This record gives sequence, C-alpha cells and structure tokens, in this order.
Amino acid sequence: MIDKRQETVARLIGAFGTAELARFASKGEENVYSRNPLKDISKEDCLRSIREEIEILGDGLSNVAQVHPAWITAELENESPKVIGIILRWLPSSHVRYILDHLPKRIKMSLPNLVESFAVPTPILRMIKEAFEKKFKGFIKSVPETVKNINDIGSLRSEDLEALFKDVGIHELAMAFGTIDSTAMRVLLNRMPITVARALQQRMKDVADESEAVLKDAKYTILEVAMDQEDIDKLLLEVGLAAFSKALNDQSIYSSIRFKLMPVRAYVFKRYIDQYAGVGNLTKERQAIVLNRYQLLSRAKILDDSFLNDKPA
Repeated sequence: MIDKRQETVARLIGAFGTAELARFASKGEENVYSRNPLKDISKEDCLRSIREEIEILGDGLSNVAQVHPAWITAELENESPKVIGIILRWLPSSHVRYILDHLPKRIKMSLPNLVESFAVPTPILRMIKEAFEKKFKGFIKSVPETVKNINDIGSLRSEDLEALFKDVGIHELAMAFGTIDSTAMRVLLNRMPITVARALQQRMKDVADESEAVLKDAKYTILEVAMDQEDIDKLLLEVGLAAFSKALNDQSIYSSIRFKLMPVRAYVFKRYIDQYAGVGNLTKERQAIVLNRYQLLSRAKILDDSFLNDKPA
C-alpha cells in the first residue's frame, strides 16, 4: 500500500517527468515509483492538489507561518539546503518568495528539487518539523473572534499588527501636533504621502476629546522617537510601537509579538516596552485608544490592506 508521502512523490514524478529518487529517500521505494500509475498529470494540478491536501491534513508548521519571514531566513541560513527545501514546502507562498529573495545565492543554487523535498521519509520529516518549530516559541496561534483586551492584540497576524501600529502612530502624531501653528503643520504634511497627510489632518479633529494628560504625554512620545527619519512608513511604525508600549501593563505580550515583526523593529519594540510598559498612570486611557483604533480598522476592513503605502505628496 502506498502511503501519503509516497503518493505525493509519485505525483511529482508523474508531473515533472523525472524518475530520479532523492538520494536520502527510503530504500526499496524504486518499485513503487516504477509502477507509478499517476502519469500525465499537469504540474499545476499536481501542485494544487498537494497544497489542498496539506491544508486539509494540517500538515504545516503550526506557528512558523505567523513568523515574519526575515526571522525564518536568518534561521534557514544555518541549515543545510536539503532541510531548507523541506521547510519551504510548509510555508505560505508569500514567505517563500521573501526567503528566496533574501537567501544567499550559493544556498539557493543548492536547494533540492520538489521530488527530493517530498521524498524524505515521514519520521525524518517529523523530526525536522518539530525541531524548527521549537525555534519560535511563545505564539498565540489563533486570532480570537473578538479582541477584548490589550493582550489579545498579540494574536494578530504580522501584517495586521503592522497596519495597527502605523495607525496608532498617526493617532499619536495627531495628539502631539494638534496645537502647532498652520505653517509648521504644512511643513510636516508635505513630507508625508497624500493618504497619510489626509488621515493625519482628519485624526487631528478626532482627538480633540482626548484628555489633556494624554495629549501632553503624546508630545513626550514624539520627543523619544527619531523624528529625522526620511522614511515616513518607519516613522509611523516606530511612533506606534512607542505609543502601544505605553498601553501595556507589563512585558508579557512581547513574546507573542516579537517574531511577527522584522528583527530591527522587534529590537525597537523591546526598547520601548522596557521603557514604558507598566509605567505611568495613563495605561487604561491608552489601552482604550488602541482597542478603539483596532475596532475602527476592523470594521473598515483596513487590517487586511493597509492604506499607508502611497508615494510622498
């Protein structure tokens, strides 16, 4: 009887037209593939059916798909090309594209073909999978149906976290700059993409009801952030990370977020969370701001497609 792994290899051989077995495949499988009935299957149909079965069977890296691909790339650089090929088969296509774009050329040239990646015996696959998952611990795997408290934010997807932090960054800027004169405001807005500038102008009207204490505290946040950054995207994210850190009671959420951010941003987040989490008497007010922004973005369906990606005005 052909098991699921052997059937997958048989499909790949039939679709890609090669009977060459992986050098590390189980001995005695030659007869299985020489009797392979799965001939003339198209490459597209073959890959689609394999992806569907992987999803149905849950044969994936349970938490690594939530990790920002920059962390995964760094870990894979220390693995053999054979192991890298096996890990890539479990990752989302967007992660695979990022990793292949950022792996050293010498490694990419040595990656095994699809037949080799799927021909590895099941016990070895399981060992590789479990060992790699252990490198990224601390995740909340599933997003709750509703985000009810600040710690639920840690379960959001990487791209949704980034969109939320940028939005919180705009809100913090709006609170900090709400009282500056019109000339200085024009200088600030002219450095921003059109959509961000418009969002900031609107947000400055929306924050009028915030307490004087929070508005004053926002000014201190801006003083702590490198405002000379040319990249407005990075500026908004860093301001958002600082503001979000002020909404935390402690540092416990860090472990569930750090790997979802690019490494350099995770280090920035750690610096702010060390500085602000559990400090001050405005935590509850700031939590209310973050949760409100999350609810508004969710209703507007912006968390799936950030609006902060335009060209500068």
